[in-house]
Amino acid sequence: MMKIFICPGCGRMTTGSRKKEMTCSRCGELPMERAKLTFEKFAEMDGQQRQDYSRSWLYIHQTGRADVK
Repeated sequence: MMKIFICPGCGRMTTGSRKKEMTCSRCGELPMERAKLTFEKFAEMDGQQRQDYSRSWLYIHQTGRADVK
């Protein structure tokens, strides 16, 4: 099963299937957190929707920067 991970430092999202922990390749934040998003929903999203999700997630969790790219 594919899992979606999100970086609590910069908001970068990535997928993984076997790893329980992921490291952000952008900022090195360890560990990335598992997003409550299915792979199917993630795959249906375009780039802007993923960015919006990431910004919302960072806002809700009050972690990371305001200028997520």
